[in-house]
Amino acid sequence: MAWRFKISKYKNAAAKFPKREEWIPELSVGNLMQSCGNHIKASGAFMAFNTVHTGGGSLGILPVSTSGRLSNGLPQLPAHGDYVTDFDFSPFDDYVLATGSGDTTIKVWVLPMQEDINSGALSNINPSVSFPNERRVETVVWNPVADGVLAASVFDTVKVYDVERGDNKYALGCHGDQIQSVSWRGSGTSLVTSCKDKKIRVLDPRSGGMVLEGKGHGGMKDSRVLWLGDKDFIVSTGFNSERSREIRLWDSRNFGSSLHSLDSGNSTGTIMPFYDSDTNMLFFVGKGDNNIKYCELTDKSPFINENYVDRTEQIKGVAMVPKRLMNVMDGEVNRLLILTNTAIIPTPYIVPRKSYRDYHEDLFPDTFSGEPTVSSSSWFSGENGQVKLMSLNPSRRSDPVFNPGHIFLGNRADTVAKTNSSREATPVQKPVISKPKPVSTPPPSVTQVSSAPTTNIPDEPEDLPDSQLEESTSLTRNQTDEEKEVVQHSSVEVAPPASTPSTSSVNRPMSVAKINTPAKVFSMGRLSKFKYLKGRIEHKDNHIVNVRKLSTTIPGESDMFAANRTRCVIPIEGAGGLLQVLEFSNLGRLQDTGLPVLQHKSKVLDYVWDPFDDSRLVVACDDAKIWVWNIPEGGLTETLTEASQYLQGHMEKIYFLRFHPLAKDILVSSAYDMTIRIWDLSSGSEVLQVEEHPDQVFNGAWSPDGKYLSTVCKDGKLRIFNPRKYQTPLMEGPGPLGSRGARVTWVLDGQYLFITGFTNKNERCISLYDTADLATPLQTVELSVAPPILVPYYDEDSHTVFLSSRGESNVYAFEVSEEEPYITQLSTFAGEGLHQAYAFLPKITCNPKEVEFARAWRLTSTSVEPVSFTVPRVKMEYFQDDLFPDTRVTWEPTMTSEEWLSGLNNQARTISIQPKGMKKLSEAPVETPKTSKYDSYSPDTYKTDEQKKEELLSAMTNKLSVQGDPLPQDLAEGVDSDEWEDD
Repeated sequence: MAWRFKISKYKNAAAKFPKREEWIPELSVGNLMQSCGNHIKASGAFMAFNTVHTGGGSLGILPVSTSGRLSNGLPQLPAHGDYVTDFDFSPFDDYVLATGSGDTTIKVWVLPMQEDINSGALSNINPSVSFPNERRVETVVWNPVADGVLAASVFDTVKVYDVERGDNKYALGCHGDQIQSVSWRGSGTSLVTSCKDKKIRVLDPRSGGMVLEGKGHGGMKDSRVLWLGDKDFIVSTGFNSERSREIRLWDSRNFGSSLHSLDSGNSTGTIMPFYDSDTNMLFFVGKGDNNIKYCELTDKSPFINENYVDRTEQIKGVAMVPKRLMNVMDGEVNRLLILTNTAIIPTPYIVPRKSYRDYHEDLFPDTFSGEPTVSSSSWFSGENGQVKLMSLNPSRRSDPVFNPGHIFLGNRADTVAKTNSSREATPVQKPVISKPKPVSTPPPSVTQVSSAPTTNIPDEPEDLPDSQLEESTSLTRNQTDEEKEVVQHSSVEVAPPASTPSTSSVNRPMSVAKINTPAKVFSMGRLSKFKYLKGRIEHKDNHIVNVRKLSTTIPGESDMFAANRTRCVIPIEGAGGLLQVLEFSNLGRLQDTGLPVLQHKSKVLDYVWDPFDDSRLVVACDDAKIWVWNIPEGGLTETLTEASQYLQGHMEKIYFLRFHPLAKDILVSSAYDMTIRIWDLSSGSEVLQVEEHPDQVFNGAWSPDGKYLSTVCKDGKLRIFNPRKYQTPLMEGPGPLGSRGARVTWVLDGQYLFITGFTNKNERCISLYDTADLATPLQTVELSVAPPILVPYYDEDSHTVFLSSRGESNVYAFEVSEEEPYITQLSTFAGEGLHQAYAFLPKITCNPKEVEFARAWRLTSTSVEPVSFTVPRVKMEYFQDDLFPDTRVTWEPTMTSEEWLSGLNNQARTISIQPKGMKKLSEAPVETPKTSKYDSYSPDTYKTDEQKKEELLSAMTNKLSVQGDPLPQDLAEGVDSDEWEDD
């Protein structure tokens, strides 16, 4: 029967695309990676979508009613350390969001209230529960009936979790390849999956096995399945053997053959299916397409009736908005959120009616109420239920009260403390959680301070020889070769939290701080001369622009961007590991094509410039080989494929490279073979090696005097070596707990170590350690939750540590000191747009006349920009000698590699950077203080109102008494009185 003879209330439903001013424009959506997710989801309160970020681990979060341009920027949730592959809002709680990622974890978040949504609020929340996995997570989807039941696919396994109790209940591994799609039946009893092995399966997780299996689509590309409510129908999308897209309808009881099939053209984008069980409306949207196909499901052949194809912008992802948010008085029966390259387009589907003054009952059957039918424990014990319904009639409607984070009330009360105060109705009763989750322990409080001094010497390690023991006890204190000064600290006895067993006291001051936390402890802070430092990106005439095809896949162990006084090097996309060398003498726009590069035979992993030779570049590659390049004077004129020198010795690909700060030709490297090797470039050979680490070495750094080498390892340990004498570490202590990366640098004349890393909750943190005692950090500062590692640069003259990270716009600055507080936050510099990396230059490049104490180059996705860091001062005509002490000459070696290997320790000389003819601020004449208008009371300068009144009257009297000449009336002649009489 033809469509025109079928009766359908929704036949003429059509999309009503909003005007551009109602779009949500200028979003950082970018190019989305291939994944099984739809890239955007919506609840009754929020919309969430993938955003551009380093590693792709962030989601944009906006109120679902948002429209128009964002005035305060895009709030982003830094959810994972790798790309967020899929995410889903709980059907029973608009504030609960589950996310899965390439970092192999599943996390469940309780979002703040709508009015509190901003990047600061989102960056300070922690996941309520986290589930680690062994492989990348592909999909996450909530059960539509049972509260707190979450299904996820991890490669070839479907896992079902009890989120309330934090348990993985079922793991169904009956698939032959990667699972591409998972969907619950509307009654929440069964699951359907599509797999890369071209099969569709129906699973019953509580019975522990597969119910039905059949052949799906014949193509190799991604396929999707969707259970159509509680009906016995399943719709699938995929590709046939001829690479054409197709849509199929299946009977969930028999996969022998499909009930209906539709051809959808030869486009390459995966088709995303959406279904509204109230109206039987089906939507099919292809990734990368610019149209939406609207169909209707019927109970008889041909089952799927094609309706309209609506044209729109190129589509990256689509989400359906919950039915209870529809504008029913406008005839809105569905609403899609269309994610494009740079915007979100809210798109309602309207059924035309003559009048919208009355509620059209026939268009809006009872819909899902948002209330669970059974608890997770009841569902796992075998109980079933049906979806609870509600009316959309405004006159009879009674929406349920949503309590954000309700499934965590038993253990996450801190995340939803303010919820009840913002809700008038009584919340729906929820099951009590019997297994609480651990809550982060507050930092220990200082209970007793002893004034008895103790020497800053570590305990004697039992396994070191006497000579090594003697050296370890005096390590990194201010010292000459023979004379050493003992640094004393006050002994602080730290009491453990009451909830934990008592531990022995630690003779070490320790403090823990957290940036941007609601509760702050106010104490006397240090007065820093650099507190109000200012960063400034210089004029565009000094930029290098039109950088093309910048590669962002360089591993996190690398700084990614390296620069010296003459040139810089950046990674370029392409086979063979391409590096582009840019000359600072040739600023401006780069040509579009034909730029020469350094071409390697495998992927580039790290690269550093020789600090004593601006033309020598050392590159570590995936083939375990180190390439040494000599850049011609004036820069590259052609592509180079053969290096001037190669270093081979590692058995696996290399993590990082670091040059010695004083000795020429000394280089250290670390690789996946867990070894750390030291090379002499003058001979091209390996000269030293230290003990193998038990796990990946995240980073290493030389001490300023060049004697010691520190490492931070994935096993959570911090180590210090004297590589010229011993292969084993001199000292060892606990480092950052996170496994996502860490950095180490020496500060304060080599007496302390500054560490950046992650906590066990994936919060970025920074710590300061005394090198004489690595047992406990002096202070730890917890920053925000974000995936990229913080890369430190230490300016030893100002004692300032700059922290930058990939895919962010901010550069954080902290001052370190030997006294409490050991770490002091300075002003933060926010650049224009996102950067990829920073490369700081030697102090000799700074301009003291502008009070510039640090200088760097900033790499973005399309440009290289100079950045100047200055300190505001009034008397800029003087040389600010309090800010610019004599600086070390780091661009000249103090010894050869042979001298260093033989045991010589020559220190770098220092020079003054005071410009000629510029007087020092300390020698400026002292100015006489000016009298302030509002100085304190003085009887000579301050007068009361009575005094002012008397002075005014006296002045008027004096003015009248000065009149010397007679008045005009005194000179007039008088007349007799009789002359006034009338005649």
